[in-house]
Amino acid sequence: MASPTTIKVVDGILAGLLGIILMHYSIGVNDMTILDLRHIPVILVAFYGGFLPTIISAAVIIAGRFFIDVNYSSYVALFMMLAIAIGSGVIVRYLKAGPWKRWAVLLLYSQLIFSAALYIVVDNYSEVLDFALFHVLSTLIGGSLTLYFVDYIRNTSERYYRYKENAQRDALTGLYNVRSFDSHYNRIIEEAIEENEACAICLIDVDHFKQINDTYGHTAGDEVLKQLAELLSRLTRTGDILSRNGGEEFSLLLPCCTVHQAKEIAGRVREAVYEHGFLLPDQNKLQLSVSVGVSAFIPGSEERESLFQEADEALYKAKQNGRNIVCTSRECSIRYQ
Repeated sequence: MASPTTIKVVDGILAGLLGIILMHYSIGVNDMTILDLRHIPVILVAFYGGFLPTIISAAVIIAGRFFIDVNYSSYVALFMMLAIAIGSGVIVRYLKAGPWKRWAVLLLYSQLIFSAALYIVVDNYSEVLDFALFHVLSTLIGGSLTLYFVDYIRNTSERYYRYKENAQRDALTGLYNVRSFDSHYNRIIEEAIEENEACAICLIDVDHFKQINDTYGHTAGDEVLKQLAELLSRLTRTGDILSRNGGEEFSLLLPCCTVHQAKEIAGRVREAVYEHGFLLPDQNKLQLSVSVGVSAFIPGSEERESLFQEADEALYKAKQNGRNIVCTSRECSIRYQ
């Protein structure tokens, strides 16, 4: 993933290129001077990104203006763009106001600088007054529409990614849900096959969870599950996938992990849960235990579909052997009580 600084640099370059494009759709006032909306992309990146992309975009636009022609007007444009960039950065940083008020100030400031530059480069300002008024109107209307559409696109994109994330997450615990588990399960096995690496899975089930709901209520049961999810999250390695598969059952996908390593991880999980005091809504503490079924995918094995089934069978064996225990399909650890 790109760093925030890299993103700002790219935004500045793109805004500068957009400014150059806008210069090619300009109004020719005289042989040396053109009117356009090149300042809109500059104040836009100032509004959303701060100083760095603003200065970069202005530099790109200045370079583009000199490629079009080198004359008195282009040198005035250089100082104009620098003034717009620096001033816009200051406005965004220090003006405490709502987004539309800040945008209005940016539009008016940039237009003031642009109009001042026009006044400098033309001999008789009254002769270009019609162009100047049209340019002011274009800036206000075009700038307002720009912010509206950019803000609309940003909000739509944020909602999309939020809905997508929510569709992949369990509403109660915030962990991955069973749909995400299926996707990660297939991915991890594919990667294990490609890299000729082992991978493993732990299925974790809360012992006697129904009794918790029956005794303390479903609100207490939900609180226990949330605290358990937080505890399990602290026990995972980087790259592990922790999911709530439904009810009181959780899963832990372990890439690059042998069955021996998986059993050690499962043992630490079992021990941490058993030693943890879960706080109920009535402020009482509750001790829990979990049973864990472990299975591993061995490099070169063709039994990829049986990984989950073996872990499920191992979990069933753990339940049958007294709970609060870690089992594989072949053996169980000693019983902890």
